[in-house]
Amino acid sequence: MAKKKGSADNTAPVRPEMERNEQFFEDLLEFSVSLANKLQACGAETYRVEETISRIIDAYGVKKADTFVIPGCIMASLETDDGRILTKIRREKSGDTMLDGIERYSGLCRRICAEKPPFPEARKLLRETESSVCSYGRLVYYLAAFLIGFGFGIFFGGTVLDALSAGLCGLVTGAALKFTGRLNANAFFKSFVCSFLLAFFANVFAAIGICKNADIATIGALMILVPGFLFTNSLRDVIYGDTMSGVNRLVQVLIIAVALVIGTSGAVGLARYIFPGIGTGLSPVQHSLPIECLAGLVGTLGFGLLFNMHGRGIPLALIGSVISWCTCSLLMKAGLPDPASYLIAAACSSFYAEIMARVRKFPATSYLLCALVPLIPGAGIYYTMDFIRRGMGAEAYTKGLATAAIAGAVAIGVLLISTGFRMWGVWKKSRIK
Repeated sequence: MAKKKGSADNTAPVRPEMERNEQFFEDLLEFSVSLANKLQACGAETYRVEETISRIIDAYGVKKADTFVIPGCIMASLETDDGRILTKIRREKSGDTMLDGIERYSGLCRRICAEKPPFPEARKLLRETESSVCSYGRLVYYLAAFLIGFGFGIFFGGTVLDALSAGLCGLVTGAALKFTGRLNANAFFKSFVCSFLLAFFANVFAAIGICKNADIATIGALMILVPGFLFTNSLRDVIYGDTMSGVNRLVQVLIIAVALVIGTSGAVGLARYIFPGIGTGLSPVQHSLPIECLAGLVGTLGFGLLFNMHGRGIPLALIGSVISWCTCSLLMKAGLPDPASYLIAAACSSFYAEIMARVRKFPATSYLLCALVPLIPGAGIYYTMDFIRRGMGAEAYTKGLATAAIAGAVAIGVLLISTGFRMWGVWKKSRIK
């Protein structure tokens, strides 16, 4: 078999236990789909899941293979030496984002492709990797929920008391997510219950004088539920050409958005009926850029813990959030339109993530997610929902379009850089003789 230019050397002698018989192909397909399934369960991107299957199958010398991945489903097939087609379909319910899992399973994929071990050994390595994936305990989980609310309470213009209220609402949200998760509730119900509780408690805190601005307290805690990453990833999938995956994610975004609108609207209406004159509509505090960056870093740390990010890479990932918001804020103050500022900031974040991924030999996902956290248009999404609640259709339309433009700009900025790095990688491999 001729060696493909730029690919791994698949001409090495085949071990006896790896004779290319029917069992070899079945084991190869089963293992590659199993590893990809683990990645998908950890929240890996569609292209990463597909490339995992393709790379493992190619590493073992099988050139004719196809994969199709959408959220919750993996379909893969390969052609045996005698021309038969083997197909494997695997369903997986969406789970929590596990950055540590993405890093470990991606590292295992690289090892498998480099060493090409027999399948019993490969399956053993997969089991060992699965048992080594770290997950934070309940205390850290609630700390993360508090940090997200507190950090973004300051970030979006709240006082310290507003931020503390947002942190407490974050704890309420975290507890509600845990409870509804144990009941296997769907995304709509979880989003509705959590948004109702956090918005109600934010208004109660304002009514009893703990905070001055219920809107800010709500926005800070709502960042836990806002499908900013999901929306950005849906646009990335569509632009990448994974249309089915992108549309699937976009439908999930719409379902969650509707639940958030209904939940927050009901809670605000009930709270203001019980406590008339709750403090809202106050102008946000204009914090300095260093304060905004510090607050964004605190909120980003919360997301990092919530997404089970571990290891020495955490400080480097947090630096990415400072880079992204500094870039965006300075560009907006220089007079650049908001979408353009967010696009350039997202591009800088993506460039930083790609460089860190190559320096530390980890996927760029961890660094990119953390760097993009301050760019999530959480306030825009909230005020769009608030306009809808108050029946202000024109204002909701205008704010919604502006928010969608920002999210789209972020997706395009990430896509431009990540595509450039992938093309550079292909070109680099093609230069290898």
